Amino acid sequence: MTPGELEAAVREAAVRVFGLDPARIPFVWPRNDHADEGADVATALPPRLAGSVGDRLHVSRGDRRAAVAARVADGLSDMREEGLVDFDRVFHDGRGFLNVTFTGRQREDLLAEAADGPRFLTGRDWDGPGEWPSSALHEAGPVAQARRLARADARARISLAVGPQAPPPGPGEGEEVSWRDPYRDGGPRELITPAARALGAVGEDSARLAFCRSVPERPRDTETTGRDLPVLPSAEYPGAWARLTDANPAFRLRYAHAHAVSLCRWAAEGAPPPTACPEHTAPVRGLLFDGPSVLDTAARREEPHILVRYLETLASAYDEWRTCPTAVPGPAPRTATDPALPTAVAGVIRTGLFLLGVSAPTRL
Repeated sequence: MTPGELEAAVREAAVRVFGLDPARIPFVWPRNDHADEGADVATALPPRLAGSVGDRLHVSRGDRRAAVAARVADGLSDMREEGLVDFDRVFHDGRGFLNVTFTGRQREDLLAEAADGPRFLTGRDWDGPGEWPSSALHEAGPVAQARRLARADARARISLAVGPQAPPPGPGEGEEVSWRDPYRDGGPRELITPAARALGAVGEDSARLAFCRSVPERPRDTETTGRDLPVLPSAEYPGAWARLTDANPAFRLRYAHAHAVSLCRWAAEGAPPPTACPEHTAPVRGLLFDGPSVLDTAARREEPHILVRYLETLASAYDEWRTCPTAVPGPAPRTATDPALPTAVAGVIRTGLFLLGVSAPTRL
């Protein structure tokens, strides 16, 4: 089940039990990081409705949130009896949030949907005419100017992806993408300006991610976003952005995509399916579920760093999943899984990187 499908189901339940106009119900993204007591996701819609419908329930003001949540849960139960939804468990907590535990089939469907990153993150196909903004960063003078161009590109691409018009074609699934960089590996090129020399030192992909990772619009020259990660990498001080190691967030993200794609390719070629600890599957699946709301927030706030940090968190969770020591005995059983999870991770990371103007290599 996708976030949009769950939001629509909860909205319908609220309409049923309170007789509300659907257009007057606020849109509230369900989120995995709001879930309680082991649930898959939770929605804060009941607390948002408590002020407008709570007086109908004849309960104290302090109990209104829980009472509204209980009524919406009843509405979902009725929909389940009618065969419209099929959750494993629905309950409310002390905050008035409605928590939902998915069935195994719904979890599988979520991974299958996430594999199509563009459609999953935006709810529609990317098949319209036009081009995606992509400035020539080497034409900038100072590094700060190249940063402004890269951030403007990312904002425009994110806005285009979630906007009212159908976006142009996005990243193609199955297309081969190499690790070569037009500035570091593209042959002789005159790198005259400070911005161009910085691109020659770290590469365009690392530069774009570095430029979008920080929050301030006018950072200090010495500002960093982590250990040895300058906000304005230069030829004189490229920092970890010039390294092909885990110290470079751009490398980590691109490597995670290449690894996920490779797992899928090996499985298709008949290799044994990947193995993983079940306790590391749920965090990855939860982060995938939160992807559409993260992209929506990044678009509304016009802050590309929100998307960057989300992708880094997803890549870290995927690293935990793929490196879990399957051979070591422990309390949790290690089981083989199909490539659905890495396929989903690849779809979301590829789309997120594309919106930041960063390429996603397809081979290790």
